[in-house]
Amino acid sequence: MSRDRPMPTAEIYRGVRVFALQTQERINEVVKKEIDAVFAMSDAVALADYAGDASHSPEARLFAGARVEALWEMAAEGRAIRPPVDLARLRATTAGLDSLHWVSPWRHGSLFDLCRAIERKVPLTDAEIGR
Repeated sequence: MSRDRPMPTAEIYRGVRVFALQTQERINEVVKKEIDAVFAMSDAVALADYAGDASHSPEARLFAGARVEALWEMAAEGRAIRPPVDLARLRATTAGLDSLHWVSPWRHGSLFDLCRAIERKVPLTDAEIGR
């Protein structure tokens, strides 16, 4: 049996889950603005790069990754040239971002994000993440 659970949701913004366990100020000033930025993007390579950049919010990175996967699927269904994106790498760079088991208590991201993830003002407690 897996102990993994998805991150709790604070709200839905533009169809994207916004995670709890962060301040409303961060949600308004960082997360929503980054979701807006991803919403405006259409280039699969740029979206994949965004998804792999740990300095962005987990929610926006997951959204960017989902958009790349959708662009890839649309190309495949239309028998068009697929975007030049390594889907395995894309999935690896977003792994753990929606996981309470893999969330970093110290940074906004997963434990797989070794650098560039933004530090939390207040680290998460074991009780908050169920460890």
